[in-house]
Amino acid sequence: MNQIIPKTGKLVSKLGFGSYRTSKPSHAKALIAALEGGVNIIDTGNNFENGASESLIGNTLESMEKEGKLSRDSITLVTKSGYLGASDIADFDPKHDYIQLSEKMYHSVSPRVIEQQIQTSMQRLKTDKLDIFMINSPERMLMSKNRRYTSAQLYKDLSESFRYLDGLVANGKIGGYGVCSNTMAFPSAVDHVSLPEVIKSCSNLANFVAAEVPFNLYEKEAIVPSDNDNTKTVAQIAKEHDIYLMTNRPLNAIANGQIRVLVNHELGANGKGPAEHEIMAKMQSSFEHVAKLESDVMSELPVEEESLTSKFVWGQVLSENLARLAQNHFATRHYLTLQVLPELEKDLVELHNYANQLGSDEDLAAYQDWIHNYKEAVNILTKDIVDYAYIDTLRKNNDLDRILSALCPSLNNSLEDAYSPLSIKALRVLLSHKEVGTVFTGMRDPIYVRDALFAAKQEPLEQDDLDDLWRCPIFQ
Repeated sequence: MNQIIPKTGKLVSKLGFGSYRTSKPSHAKALIAALEGGVNIIDTGNNFENGASESLIGNTLESMEKEGKLSRDSITLVTKSGYLGASDIADFDPKHDYIQLSEKMYHSVSPRVIEQQIQTSMQRLKTDKLDIFMINSPERMLMSKNRRYTSAQLYKDLSESFRYLDGLVANGKIGGYGVCSNTMAFPSAVDHVSLPEVIKSCSNLANFVAAEVPFNLYEKEAIVPSDNDNTKTVAQIAKEHDIYLMTNRPLNAIANGQIRVLVNHELGANGKGPAEHEIMAKMQSSFEHVAKLESDVMSELPVEEESLTSKFVWGQVLSENLARLAQNHFATRHYLTLQVLPELEKDLVELHNYANQLGSDEDLAAYQDWIHNYKEAVNILTKDIVDYAYIDTLRKNNDLDRILSALCPSLNNSLEDAYSPLSIKALRVLLSHKEVGTVFTGMRDPIYVRDALFAAKQEPLEQDDLDDLWRCPIFQ
C-alpha cells in the first residue's frame, strides 16, 4: 500500500521505518530488510540515541546507494528537532532559545536551535536535503521549569519558526515541514497543542506538509471519531488542509496510565529466551542469593550502625512488592533501573566509606568483596524481576490476541513462524485506516521487519470490522 504526500507529490509506503532506539549494526540489517521489502519512508530525530540513529541511517543509505541497491531520491527522510541535553545549550540564550524541563533536559522550538540541529541532522544523514522536517513535541514547552511559558507564546514562537523553515523550503534544504505531537488529540490536557492553532500560526500552508501523532489500539482519539463527541479529529482537520498524517507508537500504547507493549510470543526452546518455569526458578535463586548476602552484612555490622544495616534490605523490599511489580514490565524496568539501582549505588558508596574508616586493610578488602558481590547479585535480581513481569505482559497480550481474533476473524491470516501474532494484528488494524498516511513502527530486528511487512501486505479490513472493533469496551 502506497500513499501520496499531497503537497509534495512523493509516493511513500503506508508502512514506515521508525528508528527510535536504533543505533546498532543489527539495526542496520533490519533497516536494509525493510527497504528491500518495499518500505521507502524513514522516521528519525536529532536526539534519537544522541544522534546515532541518524548516523546509522545515513551510513546505511549511502552504502546501499553505492552498491546500486537503491536511489537516495526514492527514500523519504523525516527527522525532527526539539530535545536538548545539558551539553547542547551552551550556544543558546535561556531567555529566548529554550526552556528547562528538569536538571538535565531542555526543549526548544527556536529557529536558532532548529538551524543547528538541521545542520547536524543533514551531516549525520549524509544528505543535502531533508524531505520532511518536524518540530518535535512542542507541547513540552508548556512544562517549563525556568520561565513562564503559555500556549499563546508557543503559537507565536511556532509562527517565527515556520517563517524560518519557509526559507529552507525556498532554498531547497527541506521539502516541507510539520509538527509531531503527543497531545494534539486531547483538548483537555494541560499541555495540549491544537492543530487548528498551529495551522493559524503558519503563514505559508503550502510548506506545512505533515503532522505526526500516536495511534494504537488504546490511543485512537487522533484518528477515530467519538460517537459522543462532534469535535473534529486530528485526522479530519489534517485532511481538510491536505496535511499528510503520519502515526507512531503502534505497539507501545499508554493504557490506563501505563505503557503497554503490544507483543506476544512463545517462551522457551522455540521462542525467545528461557521458558516460564526457568525464569521463575532463576528469580527464586536470585532472591535467595541476595537474602544471604544481606544476612551476612547484618551480622558483621555493629548494632550502632543501624542507619547502614537498614539500607541493605533490597531483597526483602522487592520480594514484598513482587505482586505489584509483576503487573507491568515496562514500569517495573523503569523503576528498578532509574530508582532502585541508583539508590543502591549511593548506599554502597556509604558502606565503602564506613569500611575505609575502620583502619584495617583486611576489613576493607572483605567489605569491598561483599560490595562487589551484592551489587552484581542485585543487578541480576532486577533483571530476573523484569523477565518475570514480562511473563504477565505476555499473558495479558495473549488474551488480547484472542479478543481481536474473535472480534474480527479476517485478522486471522497467519504468518508461519510469526514472532508476534498480536503485533501483526495491531498493525493491520492501524494500516487499514484510510485517514492515516504512514504508520511508523520500530523495526530494530529483521524478525520485526518480517512481521510488519506481512501486516502491510494484507488486504485492509472492512470499515464495518473496524467500527465493531472500536466499539469493544476494552478499547474505550
